[in-house]
Amino acid sequence: MPIYEYQKKGETYYYYAFEVKDSNGKRKTIKKRGFKGKKVARDAESQARLEWQNGRYVEPNQLLFGEFITTWLKNKQNISEGTRHTNDGHLRNHIIPEIGHIPLQKVKAEHIEGLISALYKKGLAEGTVRKIYNLVQTCFKSAEKKEYIGKNPFNILDDGAKPKVSKKKMDYWTKEEVKFFLNRVDNRFRIMYVLAIYTGMRRGEIIGLTWKNIDFDSKTIRVSQTLKHIEGFKGEVKTASGYRTVSISDSLIIELKKHRAMILKEKLACSDYEDFDLVVCHKDGRPINTGNFTRNWQRILEKTDARPIRFHDLRHTCASLLFSAGVHPKVVQEQLGHASIKITLDTYSHMQPNMQAEAAKALDQLLK
Repeated sequence: MPIYEYQKKGETYYYYAFEVKDSNGKRKTIKKRGFKGKKVARDAESQARLEWQNGRYVEPNQLLFGEFITTWLKNKQNISEGTRHTNDGHLRNHIIPEIGHIPLQKVKAEHIEGLISALYKKGLAEGTVRKIYNLVQTCFKSAEKKEYIGKNPFNILDDGAKPKVSKKKMDYWTKEEVKFFLNRVDNRFRIMYVLAIYTGMRRGEIIGLTWKNIDFDSKTIRVSQTLKHIEGFKGEVKTASGYRTVSISDSLIIELKKHRAMILKEKLACSDYEDFDLVVCHKDGRPINTGNFTRNWQRILEKTDARPIRFHDLRHTCASLLFSAGVHPKVVQEQLGHASIKITLDTYSHMQPNMQAEAAKALDQLLK
């Protein structure tokens, strides 16, 4: 297995070259240059011969990782427009500036580690870092499967270098805090907060809710679509179990009817009213913009002097109130639209500290 020597800019380098036959019986030369030592070149040649014999050899090419992941994401069909928009932002702002210039076949584990470190130095949230990491990892799995690369750098990444996975902090209001907030909030979007607390519906489900999905006679709400900032109205919800019918209380019905009366007045008063049949909307009927939703929610909290929590935590508040009222976890699962009761129990197990004690007492009473 001869190794060949050549000069470049006054320095000595080595390369290997050997002939093989492809699947059609045609001869071809496998060659690689740039080795600074003869032994290194010989070891690389041995590895290349072995990979060829085992059908794992990948032809070298200069395709940049940035080019590959851009095309890969563009051709990916099983993602929503909102996710695509977010991923495009990650590519443009973080991934391509850090490792996009490296040839796909030359991306190493240390490059991935450097990307992760750079993301944390930028002050990105753990969840965002994890999403970017997962995006790049999925891309490399695809490159490996399609045989663009021989080795996947993620397969040898040290566990300590991977993004941290911290459990999301969950917060929720007590019964007294809910009453305090509802007694102080009085604006045209009050119904949005009431729906979140009384039903546990997700934000997108609430702002996409239409009047035709509310049945005052049967006292139910049918959850069947969402509204998102990028994608607009979607005739679908987060998961299959998200399609659900939620029972509503008399108090919520009173709030809804009061809100509907206000909407009807606004329709008559606005000459260019856009009627989407939305429960939550602007005075001209247009859906609310979720782009500045968090900022507006923080203003509401400041105005009411309520203890700050995320709007999504109103969903957790609903679950907490249901559990404190002794509602069975299966009913809570169905109301919140979780895919399984395991998710409900895993998420809210800390809200049910006395369940085992109560079960022991119930069994004791039964057997007495």
